Amino acid sequence: MGLASSIVRGVFGIDSGLVGGATTFVEPAAAAIAGVWVGQLAPRRATILGAAAVAAGASLIVVAVLTANLPAMVIGGVIGGVGFGASFSGALRSMAPLAGPHQRAGLFAAVYLVGYVSLGVPVILAGLLITPLGLTTTVAGYGAAIVITAAAGLLAQSRGRLAVAIETS
Repeated sequence: MGLASSIVRGVFGIDSGLVGGATTFVEPAAAAIAGVWVGQLAPRRATILGAAAVAAGASLIVVAVLTANLPAMVIGGVIGGVGFGASFSGALRSMAPLAGPHQRAGLFAAVYLVGYVSLGVPVILAGLLITPLGLTTTVAGYGAAIVITAAAGLLAQSRGRLAVAIETS
């Protein structure tokens, strides 16, 4: 949804700061709410739920852009946002207990550094690819990369669960 304003303008032909801003807002708002909401879930479960929702949300956004369906794009943004909030919360809650009190500041600094780079750089690259590839092709490629990354995360989580089950048997 980092390209939401460009998508609203380029795909849907809507040149409104309000609509562009609102579509950009829904994903981080959903992420913030989900981050609090999943606090009651086990960290691994929140991470798995989140990765699945990220993949589903990204898939829906791509379909929405390809079919020019703005409500579906917004719904995809909400689903993806919930996924991001859940997976981020679960991952942080999984890592925090592993660091000693004197290591937590460094851990969180590293997590946020990687997080901001991993969120910012792909959007900048996607923005640069819009001119040579076109908006819909760029969105489809970006969405596919998100789905593949989320699927890899789900696979890693399932292998981690399998390894724990084997070790405890």
